[in-house]
Amino acid sequence: MEQKTPQQPNNEKPEDRKKSSIRTYQSDLTKIVTGKNISATKIAIEEDSKRRKLFKTINIEAKKNMALIIVSAILVLAGGISIYLLNILKPTPTIKVQEVELKTLIYTDYQKELFFENPSKLKISKTVQTEVEQMNIPLGSLIQLYFTERISTDNENEEGMGKSLITAQQLAKLLDFRMSDTLLRFLEDDFTFGYHSTTQNSPFLILKTRSFEDSFLEMLKWEETMLEDLGNIFIENNIVLSKDKLRENKYQFKDIIFKNKDVRAILDGGGKIIFAYSFLDDETIVITTNKLTLQELIDRLSIIYHTR
Repeated sequence: MEQKTPQQPNNEKPEDRKKSSIRTYQSDLTKIVTGKNISATKIAIEEDSKRRKLFKTINIEAKKNMALIIVSAILVLAGGISIYLLNILKPTPTIKVQEVELKTLIYTDYQKELFFENPSKLKISKTVQTEVEQMNIPLGSLIQLYFTERISTDNENEEGMGKSLITAQQLAKLLDFRMSDTLLRFLEDDFTFGYHSTTQNSPFLILKTRSFEDSFLEMLKWEETMLEDLGNIFIENNIVLSKDKLRENKYQFKDIIFKNKDVRAILDGGGKIIFAYSFLDDETIVITTNKLTLQELIDRLSIIYHTR
């Protein structure tokens, strides 16, 4: 019969068993060193070498980034300096004010320019109205109001501040004159518009035509809207020219003789001229609103004709 070997008592404490089960980096390192015959010093050197290489790479990248930042800053600064120098050294644009040549169709005592950046019917009408309200010229005098507009210049070193006279055709279109294209075509560019100082400021308009026969027929057609069309610049205390009266009444032009001239006129109940136009010769048309102004225009134009 087989005898059992008596079991030895287990005197190992729990703390000792726990300690033996714990693996440490130092014990692993010892095993590696023992198994592969590698010294701990060599491992430390290799780890340090790796850290140095990593630090060197990071340092190089940082230097590259810093270089890029510096170069970018230099380029931005150089660009700013270049723009500044270009603006300083660039020729300063000059503003050219082109003088207009005003052709005189009749002698006037005063001339006043009315300049427009972008002329329009409303702008012209308001500007003329302001001028009439502020007008203060001696009795019996004529003042010419001439219209100019801004034009562009072709010179690259000049900012367009040239100006030119507004022609008769341009004025007719700007003010929506309902005259025919035929009449417009025969009108000369030059015209004279202004006011005569009487008991009130009386407007007048002088036009030039290249064909009496064609223009006379077209002026007859224009009679239907002439008063209303001219009302935008014929600004005076004349009840005939008020829009309300123009709507209420159909005024009739009549043929009369005045100062040996054939005149187409609108007369009031007492036979007084309240609107008239006349061909003073084959190329000159005068339009006004009263007898005194019509007489003054005829007298002054007669002087010009006699001195030619």
